[in-house]
Amino acid sequence: FASPAPSPAPTSSTASFMGALCSCCCGTRDVVPDAPDVIIPDPEEDEQIVVTIDQAAIASRDYLAYRGLGTEDRNERWFFLNKSGSKWGGNVQMEVENFVRGLDPNDENKGQVLWRSDFIDQPFFQQQLRDVGGSMLQFAFTGFIDSMFDRPHYDDGYYISHGGGWDRDYRTSLFLNWNMRTEASLSSTVRKGFGFPVKLVVYAQGTGVARYFEVEEPIYEERGEGENRQRVQVGTRRRWERHEREYVDFVQFAVCDVASGQPVVDQFGAAVVFTVHGDSTDWTSNYGTKFFDVQQRGGWFTKDPPTITTKAGVDPALALLIAHLCTKEFSTAQIKSNFHPRFPYDPLSAVFGFF
Repeated sequence: FASPAPSPAPTSSTASFMGALCSCCCGTRDVVPDAPDVIIPDPEEDEQIVVTIDQAAIASRDYLAYRGLGTEDRNERWFFLNKSGSKWGGNVQMEVENFVRGLDPNDENKGQVLWRSDFIDQPFFQQQLRDVGGSMLQFAFTGFIDSMFDRPHYDDGYYISHGGGWDRDYRTSLFLNWNMRTEASLSSTVRKGFGFPVKLVVYAQGTGVARYFEVEEPIYEERGEGENRQRVQVGTRRRWERHEREYVDFVQFAVCDVASGQPVVDQFGAAVVFTVHGDSTDWTSNYGTKFFDVQQRGGWFTKDPPTITTKAGVDPALALLIAHLCTKEFSTAQIKSNFHPRFPYDPLSAVFGFF
């Protein structure tokens, strides 16, 4: 499908080095990874592939996709996932490049871009403050129907007890229910894709809990003069403190037609919508979708590189881009990092509702 040609990424003020990982730095990206001795050809647009995605360098926003299960062999580097744009929560780009370089006269280190995504790095969260047992009836679901997933409906006691570890005599508790909806464009100038513009729509819901307790502290005054001056307690005052926990209940992804805003359908007529559990459950980050399967050792906040197996009949370069967006940019861990709950200082004077 027709889409604008990718533009050069903004200049980065820093560059990262990791010995043999990068031969040099470049002003248009965090790192310039060394290419394999023999460039691996691009996969066919309906081919199934297996890749493992690993960070290109310490503190880098860029990633490398290695053919197969390992990330140690430089000659298995297949794709470079280059993130550019704002580093302060604004507009960013993610490009899937191969290692065929020298095609861009403005950036000799840039490979051919197979797919590109543009999105906002820190999306907006709508929050609803309520007390224990307060109504959530006005909190609208703005995602898509996913027949393969039952959305969780936990009661307040679930969140208070989940994980344990509360260690005070708490006076009261408040809850924040939140949702987030954002989208990322999906475009290519060299791959046919669906034949029309598409985007990835991301919707998430979660819950925050704040448990309040009072702390009594002494009030002192300085009295006396000279050698007789001393610090005397004249009273006490009480102040509120709180312990907070935030949970991602679930994250939903949908590949949508830009024109209609509705999910595209696969070869069987089913909508390309998939929903994954967040960290409010004990589920791990291994799951399957219509485009790819992801396997990753550990839990939601693991550092182990994910292995992606794309599905036959789907452009594997597009599936790789979507998988990286799902497992990194819009992962449970990243969404939780971007969410900042707005609990009040004094729970007894809280104003409930949306903000």
